[in-house]
Amino acid sequence: MKNTIIIIFIFNLVFIISAIAQQTKTITIGSETKVLKPYSTYAVTTDETARCLNCHSIRMPKLVETWEKSAHAKNGVGCYECHKAEKGDQTAKQGHFSFNVQLVVSPARCGSCHQEQYQEFAVSAHAYTFDRIKYLPFRKDNPDLFETSCVTCHGTVINMKKGKSADNSWPNNGIGRVNPDGSRGNCASCHGYHTDSLSVARDTSTCGKCHNTDFSPALQTWNMSAHGTAYNKAISSADLTKKHLNFTEDALMKPNCQACHIQSANDETKSTHNVSSRISWKLSDLKAIHTDDWGAKRLEMQKTCRNCHASTQINQYYRKLDAAVNVTNHILDKKISSDTSFLEKLELNNSLLSIRIGFAMLGTVDPLKVEMLSH
Repeated sequence: MKNTIIIIFIFNLVFIISAIAQQTKTITIGSETKVLKPYSTYAVTTDETARCLNCHSIRMPKLVETWEKSAHAKNGVGCYECHKAEKGDQTAKQGHFSFNVQLVVSPARCGSCHQEQYQEFAVSAHAYTFDRIKYLPFRKDNPDLFETSCVTCHGTVINMKKGKSADNSWPNNGIGRVNPDGSRGNCASCHGYHTDSLSVARDTSTCGKCHNTDFSPALQTWNMSAHGTAYNKAISSADLTKKHLNFTEDALMKPNCQACHIQSANDETKSTHNVSSRISWKLSDLKAIHTDDWGAKRLEMQKTCRNCHASTQINQYYRKLDAAVNVTNHILDKKISSDTSFLEKLELNNSLLSIRIGFAMLGTVDPLKVEMLSH
C-alpha cells in the first residue's frame, strides 16, 4: 500500500512538472526574447509581467481578468511587453518598482509585433482624424465641450509628463490621437482595452461608437439598408472570432463595415488596416472631392461587390453615387458665401453628408430634404 502511494505521488509530480514544462516557452517582441513561465490557468508570462500581475491582480482584478482571457495572454504578451518604457523617457513613469512604465500604448508599440498592420493603419484616414478637428473654433472658445465631444472619436494630442497627463489630454480613446512617441492612432479604439479582440473589432456596434451620429451617420444608414437588415438576421450564426473571416465563406450573408473596408474580397486579395484604401470619395468634406488614386480604390472596392452583384449593377450604383455627390456639391455652391458662419456651414455639412451617405450605403434619402436644400 505504501509503495502504491509513493508511485502515485511520483506519477502526479512528473505530470505536474511536465505540464509546467509544456507551458514554458519563449516570445520575441521587437529585438527582445523572453522566457515565459506559468502565471495562472489562463496565461503564461514573462518574469516582468508576473511581477506586475502580483500587484495589479489585487488592485485591478477585472482588468487582469479581461487580459487573462485575451489572445495576448495566451501568447505571453502582458503588462510589461505593452507598457514598458525606455530609460529617461520624460513622458513615462520612471522607477515604478524598478520598471519604467508608459500608460499610453501606441500603435507603434503594437507594431513591434504587428508591423504590417501598423504600417497600413499609419497611412489611413483613421490615423489622421485629429487633423480634421484641430482647427475648429471652439477648440479654443470652448475647450471643455471640445474635449467631451470631438476628441472622444477623433483623438487629441496626448501630453504626458512622468507618467501623468500634463494637460488633461489623457485618458483619451480617440482613434486619431497623437501619442507621446509621435505615432498616430489607437488600436484599442477598435480592438478594446486589454481584450485585444477580433470579435470586438468586427462588431458593427464598435464602428457605431463614432459612425452613428449626425456628423457621421454611416451605421444607422447601413442598418436600414438591404445589406444591414440581411446581415443582422444572419450574424448570430457567424463566428466573429475566426482568424481569417471572410463573409463570402461564412454565415454573414451581406457585407458589414469589415467586409467592405477591411477584409479580403476573395482569395486573390488581402485584408487591410487602412480603412480608406477602397474609398473613392471624401464624402465628409464640406465639398466632396475624390480621394488620391480614387480609380484604383474604387476598383478594389468593386471586388467585394462582385461577390454578389453583376458589373452592370455595380456600375449603375457608382453612377448614382457620383450624380448624388455632384448634386450636393452644386447645392453647396449655391448656399455658401463669404459671410456664411461656421455653424451654418456645419449644419449644411451634416445635411449634405446624410444625403451622400444615404446613396453610398444604399439607405434611404429624404427627397424633401434635397428639394428644400436646392432652393
